[in-house]
Amino acid sequence: MEKGIRWGYPVVAGLPLIILTGGWITWSEMRTGVTEITITTLFIAVAFELFVVTLLNRLVRRLLGERAAMNQPELIVLYAMLTIATALAGIGNIGFFTPFLGNAFWFANEGNSWNQWHPYLPAWVGPRDKEILRGFYEGRANFFEPQIVQAWAFPLIAWAIFLLILFWTLLCLSTMLRRRWMDEEHLTFPVVALPLEMTREDTPLVRNRLLWFGFAIPCVLHSLNTIAGLYPNVPSFPINTAKQMLDGVTAPWNGLGSIMFLIHPAGIGFGYLVNTDILASLFFFYWLKKGLNFIGTALNWRDPGPDEYGDNNPEFPFTGYQAWGAWLTVGIAVLWTGRHYFSAYIARAIADTPDRDADSGEPLTARQAFWGFLIGFILLCGMVMGLGAPLWLPIAVLGIYVLIMLALTRLESETAVLAALLAWVSPHGILTGVLGTGNLSRLELGHLSSLIWFNQDYRAAVMPQQLQAFVALRRTGRQNLRPLVGVLLLAAAVGIVSAMLWNMQFYYSQGAATANVNIYRINMGNVPWWTLSGWLAQPKPPESAAFIGMGVGSGVTILLTWLRTRFVGFPLSPAAYVLNTTFANELFWLDLTIAWLIKGAFLRYGGIRFYRTALPFFLGLILGDFVTGAAWNLFGTITGLSLFRTFPN
Repeated sequence: MEKGIRWGYPVVAGLPLIILTGGWITWSEMRTGVTEITITTLFIAVAFELFVVTLLNRLVRRLLGERAAMNQPELIVLYAMLTIATALAGIGNIGFFTPFLGNAFWFANEGNSWNQWHPYLPAWVGPRDKEILRGFYEGRANFFEPQIVQAWAFPLIAWAIFLLILFWTLLCLSTMLRRRWMDEEHLTFPVVALPLEMTREDTPLVRNRLLWFGFAIPCVLHSLNTIAGLYPNVPSFPINTAKQMLDGVTAPWNGLGSIMFLIHPAGIGFGYLVNTDILASLFFFYWLKKGLNFIGTALNWRDPGPDEYGDNNPEFPFTGYQAWGAWLTVGIAVLWTGRHYFSAYIARAIADTPDRDADSGEPLTARQAFWGFLIGFILLCGMVMGLGAPLWLPIAVLGIYVLIMLALTRLESETAVLAALLAWVSPHGILTGVLGTGNLSRLELGHLSSLIWFNQDYRAAVMPQQLQAFVALRRTGRQNLRPLVGVLLLAAAVGIVSAMLWNMQFYYSQGAATANVNIYRINMGNVPWWTLSGWLAQPKPPESAAFIGMGVGSGVTILLTWLRTRFVGFPLSPAAYVLNTTFANELFWLDLTIAWLIKGAFLRYGGIRFYRTALPFFLGLILGDFVTGAAWNLFGTITGLSLFRTFPN
């Protein structure tokens, strides 16, 4: 029987938490050097908050009775709201946004000649008055002074509308994919396993001793490492701190590139949730990549050293360029392999006949989802064109962005790599590599650079979280998902506004150009402008190596996909190959290898029953890793101390 949802419960609890979370993210990630809380596929901040709320909810149930407490679907709605708002406030999104707006003008000087290309920037980039920007960069000021708010109002509101329309467009696309991936293909969606188990009412996870045993391991280790950072006499065991295995080696072994040795308990826990063939494939393609680096160095086809990636690294085996072809191919393959499904879906959307999705509890009807996506995409293109960009530019940038989001959402639905760091996969990198910056005008390059800020880092990408929210709520037994759409839109709107306001007041009070802030965020705000300066200073033709690498990446992905569908039991996964063309597996290859060996042994010698019995221990590894990291993050945020970082290391 479907459980009812008292929507007011998660909304009333969620909106204040969203606002507080925006402040937490701002003051921890943009000020201190503590653990990043928005870079993992299950956000550290959200895991911590859901854990605390779940414990408090159990207490409420015990003291005040069943009616006073939230049931599992209501807790999952709260989880979805927090996840969406955290994604939008986090790294790669609003986390990079506000410095991007002002850096182009504040840091312009005769030495870097940035003033020369200011006329080519859209009006949304600003304000341009250095007296207004002075407080932002020097601090000891108040953003909420009327003249400052007025100067910032237009760019903040314009980009907030753009970001909310982008959220809606991806939400419509997520709705179109839910039935196919969950009900027809039965993808595992491993990221939602912990939230679902944590909120169960029949056999609560917190009663399982194996959970707390797994929880204790990262809790003790991370706490010792943090205390040792403050008091050096305390023993420490920084298992999650990267150690370069090839330091000091000479040719030809330095041709292997970078091989980092480190262990994340959460990485092992997530790996336990992934199919063994995908884990084996991640191991295989990781070492194949290193072997190709070695061969290329031995044959003098590439320079030795750790620089094996990059979107403009024309050296064998063209890993960065392979990534372009592989990720775009996965996005296109989602559309191609589902062409009959999408054709029928669009036919229902266009037809005047009653839509079966209206009665099946889908988040949106086929008509709403299809036309919502199409209108949203057109509005986004129109907003960019309205600022002077040519028609092709927003279509190309946003089209590539959608393909990347399709690919990322697909891979996160199958795998649980701890942090999907898609280094060097971006619309601007692909377009300038394929077209050549020398073939683009200053106006085109200026508008292209203004769209870089939300395409630098996809670790907090919102589309995978949207689809996982639908899946998680459906797995609680809830059939009607339609009200969730409005709740997610509300969470997104509140999350965007609160994050922007937290950011602005933080920088005006602390000073973006002072030692009071995390310089990484300021530098990432500079990336679009450094990139634009490079494009204009050294125009380049199309990269011939890009076509070779993209062809290889696309071809290998297509071949592996065909082999997996043609031969039952074919062991190599295209998802694993695609992930290994980026940095996504570099920091977690050892975690996933350990998980593969353990899971394989459990299934082989204990069977599926033993695997399920041991599952709480591995969920405990994830929970302990994240809760401990978040708790010490809060301590560092409050005290202003830069503590031991559990992520990223």
